[in-house]
Amino acid sequence: MPKPTPPCPLPGEGEKSVEKVLRINHRWIVHGRLKENAAAYLAELREKDPERLLRASELALHLVHYKKSEMVRDPKPLFYAGLFAEATREEIDRFLDGHPMTRAITLLLHGDDSGLARLSESAGKLALEIEEEIREME
Repeated sequence: MPKPTPPCPLPGEGEKSVEKVLRINHRWIVHGRLKENAAAYLAELREKDPERLLRASELALHLVHYKKSEMVRDPKPLFYAGLFAEATREEIDRFLDGHPMTRAITLLLHGDDSGLARLSESAGKLALEIEEEIREME
């Protein structure tokens, strides 16, 4: 069965995806300052790179919708991995320093496995699986 890819949004649908991502991020209980850091990252993308904001929002929603039941019970690792999948190294350092799982996945997407050292064996395995799912969608 072919892997589903995020559909190209209809006019006006992209902004709905962004608003949904903002609502989800605002509601979820997460450790550290991930909620605030994600909100700051999204605000920066809205100002500087709206196309990347749209792609990040679509990917986060797609991963949660299509992969949650297959991979994890908690959708948060998928959501935040999708949200930060296109983050630059500078953005990773700025927004994900205190968030080892999301940081490890985004570093893996840059070809850097150094973030895995901060994770347990099972969390590291999950990070690798999520990274693989994101790569398959490219």
